[in-house]
Amino acid sequence: MADHRPDAGDEAGRDAVLSGVTVAVTGATGFVGSHIALELAARGMRVVGVVRSPEKGRWMAPHGVTLVHGDLTDRDSLATAFAGADVVVSNAALGSRQGEMADFERVNRDGTAHVFDAAHAAGVRRVVHISTVAVYRTRLYRAMTEDARPYDTERRRFNWSDLTTDWRYARTKTLAERVAWERARAHGIALTCLRPGPVYGSRDPKATADLVRSLDRRVRMAPTVGVPWVHAGDVAMAVVGALDNPSSAGRAYNVAGPPVSLYRVLSAMKRALDKPTLLVPVPVPIWVRFDTAAAERDLGFTARPLAEGIAEAMSDLRL
Repeated sequence: MADHRPDAGDEAGRDAVLSGVTVAVTGATGFVGSHIALELAARGMRVVGVVRSPEKGRWMAPHGVTLVHGDLTDRDSLATAFAGADVVVSNAALGSRQGEMADFERVNRDGTAHVFDAAHAAGVRRVVHISTVAVYRTRLYRAMTEDARPYDTERRRFNWSDLTTDWRYARTKTLAERVAWERARAHGIALTCLRPGPVYGSRDPKATADLVRSLDRRVRMAPTVGVPWVHAGDVAMAVVGALDNPSSAGRAYNVAGPPVSLYRVLSAMKRALDKPTLLVPVPVPIWVRFDTAAAERDLGFTARPLAEGIAEAMSDLRL
């Protein structure tokens, strides 16, 4: 893989370098995972989706994604699935409100250990781990860099992210990233961690779908809190950038958009779906921002304009 320089070459050149690389993507049939897997396949990589139920992803086969069984709770199944891979994208995880604390710990924390141990057993020496900005102790009114204070996993106390994110998810994803760095050092694996903001896009059964359903009301109150939304396709592009740039190994990167109010997001959805909902803005002068300068420099990351992102997100809802 060649060094990545933002001002050198073009996407065709990058695709030529990455073509033929075999990448195993955990959780490839899920929301973010499907965007990652399809983007990598579109760029000529051999993509192996590692999932619990391969039959659920048959629709991906025509797009160049091969699906095999692998479970985060079963290290041996992962090692078998990773055989022959050059890179693993560690993406699968339990999201907000998807289980009890024991489930989150078993899948997010312990599952990450299994991914890295299995990658080592399979001879994989490169991993891109999909983390989250929830690993920070969120601060308002400042652009948080990658060295911002981490989420406190030792004791339960209020964090601003609790307003939108399940604290069990934040805690166990923080522990998972810690495990990722520890295992990568122990196994000699080159690791890049990507920390996306709240993700939206097509095939999202959670945040995007919830917002769309809320537009079925006649009147919808819409706070003006600024949230750093990022499109799933832009997260996928950041993965491509990480694979294209070996020097990104050993680093974590914020991958988030500028703070956008829920009112603006819902307004864009309303226009895209031609909904009659009356949106009432509720002034809440709070915003959260993450510094993405490193991702822009090293990964070629950019967050697409809101209108473009919402149009894609709504593309599978216009029935």
